[in-house]
Amino acid sequence: MESSRTMVTIAELRKRVQEPVRQYNDVAGVLVGDHASILVTKLFVELGISPTVGTLSMLVTGVAGSLLVLKGGWFAVAGFALVFLYYVFDCVDGEVARWHKGEKLVWGYYDFIFHLVVKASFFVCLAIYGARTTGSPEVFLFGLFALLAVLFQKFLQDVSAMLVCRYVFLSTNDSKERFVEQLMAGADPASLAIDGDMPGEQRPFRFQGFLPSVRAIATNFDLSTLFFLAAALADIWTPTFGLFGWTMDLKTLLLLFYGVVMPLDFIDRLVHHARKDQFRAECRRLLRRAHHFRLR
Repeated sequence: MESSRTMVTIAELRKRVQEPVRQYNDVAGVLVGDHASILVTKLFVELGISPTVGTLSMLVTGVAGSLLVLKGGWFAVAGFALVFLYYVFDCVDGEVARWHKGEKLVWGYYDFIFHLVVKASFFVCLAIYGARTTGSPEVFLFGLFALLAVLFQKFLQDVSAMLVCRYVFLSTNDSKERFVEQLMAGADPASLAIDGDMPGEQRPFRFQGFLPSVRAIATNFDLSTLFFLAAALADIWTPTFGLFGWTMDLKTLLLLFYGVVMPLDFIDRLVHHARKDQFRAECRRLLRRAHHFRLR
């Protein structure tokens, strides 16, 4: 009997499900995401598994993995591996949906919520583990600081779209026109007439110099799960050590690192965002893209 299983090649998948969204890739996608997810996507497509399974798997693997981190030892190794799978499934659900041309906006809502839940679970569990390992409750603050920085960074990326939709696209009062005038004040009239992105906008991540590349890697949440996985494996054979008067392991040391570096990274990005007036620039981009938009 002839099998009804759909067979696809990696090249076919890349062209159809990754290239159309390549411009949105961050450093994790360039280094790991595109390479790991495509193998799972191939399995999903060939077995006819729904992209919804991928989305729900994000939540399950992310939360379950975070809880396992609390146990330490090999449980932590398994936990960090599961949290990395959360990232892989985050890529897979969109790729499978694009293959079937069945993207559903409502699942974008759940995807957004699941990201918040998993990241909160991850850093809270890490913070509890760190406080237990060191015997110092104040270590919990490092996990809290890292979590707040990650969440604030996510909202910094999305706040312009939220405010433009709420106060411009959805508004029915006079303030709508005033907001548009404020956003467009001082802009080049020729650029305002463009329907879509200006040259150089929405470019994918590219390695540009040693220090910027190291910073991008060191402050990326998805890549951090791999670093924690490596630390958890090393902790299996490495004894605890003293530092700053605390007894700690490599996982806790990495937690302290992210508890300092991620808030500093966010503050620097926030200052740069304000100095370069990126909020106004992104709002103008959204208005240009919506200028000739029509529902058909």
